[in-house]
Amino acid sequence: MTQKFTVLYFASAKDAAKTDSDTFEWSAGITSAVLTQQLLARHPALDHVLKTSMFAVNMEYMDQDQSWTVQPGDEIAIIPPVSGG
Repeated sequence: MTQKFTVLYFASAKDAAKTDSDTFEWSAGITSAVLTQQLLARHPALDHVLKTSMFAVNMEYMDQDQSWTVQPGDEIAIIPPVSGG
């Protein structure tokens, strides 16, 4: 059985990806940097969005300054900055 993980896109990330979610096949060693490369390969328009976005893994924000590793079944949200009033 193939193990997978899900990426959810919000706001401008959703617009750039032209979808609200993707499913990826999991393999050992997918770090935050590798995931970013996979996201850009699938959706090149995310380039400008990912530079300013936060990642949340299983509803927990990840530290942008540290690498983390994707686990099978993870749900990863791409959350761009938002403004409101």
